[in-house]
Amino acid sequence: MSAGNQHPYFPQSLDLSGYTPPTQSPFVLVAVMGGTLGAVLVGTYVAFTRRRVRGWALSRSDRLAAMWFVLCAVLHCLYELYYLLHFRTLAATMDILASTWKEYAKSDSRYLAQVPLVLMLESITVAVTGPLCLVAAYGIWTQSLGVRHIAQLCASVLHLYSVVVYFGTEMMAAESNCRPEALYYYGYFMAMNAPWVVVPVVLATQSFGAISRGMRISKVD
Repeated sequence: MSAGNQHPYFPQSLDLSGYTPPTQSPFVLVAVMGGTLGAVLVGTYVAFTRRRVRGWALSRSDRLAAMWFVLCAVLHCLYELYYLLHFRTLAATMDILASTWKEYAKSDSRYLAQVPLVLMLESITVAVTGPLCLVAAYGIWTQSLGVRHIAQLCASVLHLYSVVVYFGTEMMAAESNCRPEALYYYGYFMAMNAPWVVVPVVLATQSFGAISRGMRISKVD
């Protein structure tokens, strides 16, 4: 690695000309992201707990699903939109959002390397999956089961597709894009993305069952 291309990312041969390290510590960056997302979850839980539809409170499973979809919508439509708007200059950008992306990139440097696959996955996530998450949350809020389960099934399938492609291409890469420390591979790369495998499987199964039951009832009628 040349003296003019110093950075903490792997592979070490990666060219990140103009890279500027964050001024905030990793702890601060993780705390800011965790605190922000925690506030989103708490706010969503409170709002959906107070919600009444025809005099009835929403079920616990509906409130949990709403928390998931609002969280995803915030990440996809805001945080990942920021990435798409700044991906060409992210390595040199110094604001707090850019710094959080730089911290995560220690587990996957493709986010700073302007890899077309990542850009395409993020574009689909921002343009399609994020809005579907908003529609699913709206369906839960209004108890519009048809709207909720169609959007929930589509969003969950897209989440699973994206994660499979994301993980698969990294595992098949000739050189790892993740730093070798366990924190970055198991903590950032694996653990931070695992919910987008587990939760979509549960929600897709739920929606598939609900849609199937609805179709059987319509046939009987």
